[in-house]
Amino acid sequence: MVDAGAPVAVEAPKPEAPSTPYRASLPLRGSELYLPSWFTAKKGLYDLVVHFHGEGRWQEANVEHAKLNVAIVSINLGLGTDPYSNTFKSPEVFDKLLADVQAEVAKAGRADGTPRLHRLALSAWSAGFSSVSRVMTDAVTERVDAVLLADGFFTNFSNVKKRTVNEAGLERFARFTESARKNDKLFAITHTTIPTGPYPSVQECVVKLLDMEHMSKKQCSIDGPRPKMHQFYAVDDGSFHIQGFQGVQAADHVRQLHAMGETTYPYLKSRWDKQDAEAAAAR
Repeated sequence: MVDAGAPVAVEAPKPEAPSTPYRASLPLRGSELYLPSWFTAKKGLYDLVVHFHGEGRWQEANVEHAKLNVAIVSINLGLGTDPYSNTFKSPEVFDKLLADVQAEVAKAGRADGTPRLHRLALSAWSAGFSSVSRVMTDAVTERVDAVLLADGFFTNFSNVKKRTVNEAGLERFARFTESARKNDKLFAITHTTIPTGPYPSVQECVVKLLDMEHMSKKQCSIDGPRPKMHQFYAVDDGSFHIQGFQGVQAADHVRQLHAMGETTYPYLKSRWDKQDAEAAAAR
């Protein structure tokens, strides 16, 4: 006899073990692709972050910390701005990089369908900004949904003696800022207070950008996400964000890279998660 009302023990389904991360070198010198263990490309659509400057392991850690469901390419070309600027002189180089990423995502076998690029973000630390500046032609800027910069945002002086920052070199980023303020794009910058000599510091360039946009800083005093990181002001307007941190040493500069998973990447996760939720609700 069996009591039909008695609970029946049913073994709970075991969750599938996450796949291992996927890594691959790409044809472009100094570039490597990383897919986190939870990477999925539904109906073949995948999101991509292209990061300029810094060893791949640091961006792997940042993506892991922010739990971003993205493919990330880290491009490390050494010291100085010249390699990052010269490598992307021709627009075809970036187009070829995107094509190589798509081929490698297909090779990884982790896309549900034929892989196709969905959303694109550009990320950079320090000298890597030179690549972002090169890559962001009008055509590419239209495709880019987010720009995330860690202590790397530069132009030249129009007057060196007076340290007058050249507005012309920042105009396209002022336009991107305007789009971000309307939530059409995401633009996030963090920086230290490291002084520079013959070229404007990131802090000076940010001040000029805010002046061009008629925006002001909100003073604060906040312990940052890492030891020895202290934030002294913030700017938040729509999807435009700046976090200013004290620090004038090389170690302070490097912390900006290591902390991207806690400073700028969470903005990207929040934005893309919200877009995904809205798209799901609309279906």
